[in-house]
Amino acid sequence: MTNVKLLEFPDLEKLSIAAVEYFVDLHKPPNNQTFLVPGGQTPKLFYKLLAKTVDDWSGTTLLLSDERLVPQGNAMSNAGMVKKQIINNFNAVTPPNIIEFVNRSRFIDPEQILKSVNNYAKTLFPLTAAFLGIGADGHTASLFPGFEHCFYNPDPFIKVNKSNEPFSRISISANVLIDTPQIFFLVSGSDKKAVMKKILKKSDEIDTLPVQKILNTSKGKIVFVCDSEALAF
Repeated sequence: MTNVKLLEFPDLEKLSIAAVEYFVDLHKPPNNQTFLVPGGQTPKLFYKLLAKTVDDWSGTTLLLSDERLVPQGNAMSNAGMVKKQIINNFNAVTPPNIIEFVNRSRFIDPEQILKSVNNYAKTLFPLTAAFLGIGADGHTASLFPGFEHCFYNPDPFIKVNKSNEPFSRISISANVLIDTPQIFFLVSGSDKKAVMKKILKKSDEIDTLPVQKILNTSKGKIVFVCDSEALAF
């Protein structure tokens, strides 16, 4: 993995500060840039610090790596979480353009939403960089184990339906991630130890995780920004 860099920080705060520094370096000067950004719990502090640090969001779009197709205002909405963290801690004149898959579409049907999102997303490429999370099962965005058959879709986004969830998800496709020039994985917590051990090939298991598939095919640079708990193995 010659294109992969591993960084370790003592805690989530230091990890988040480092991720913000990477973002800011890539963002200067702001000029019609699109960043792929994650949902979940780990990046909340990242967004809060980002909002306080960036003083010019002109021409900047934050495109979610994935979203649950839940009603507007639902606590499970990734877009709602991102907007809350950024708007509540805002330090600039105008906010970034945060793409809300559900709210920007007049459609209700997941297939129609997907089509609308794909048509619009194509106008936002190429990506400057992607900031992503990793799940304990090795998924990133909503590219879950067992859904490999739809990872490499020619469209930017794919639809994912998990049997244990009453809603559909929309996720960035693996093809987009493969062509992204820089990917930063933000990884925090002891529940990520096992998956990080597999990803870094410190176990005997073969490359079966979604994240490993991205690593094996990526054309860009990849940086793991981890806290000590995630690497305590």
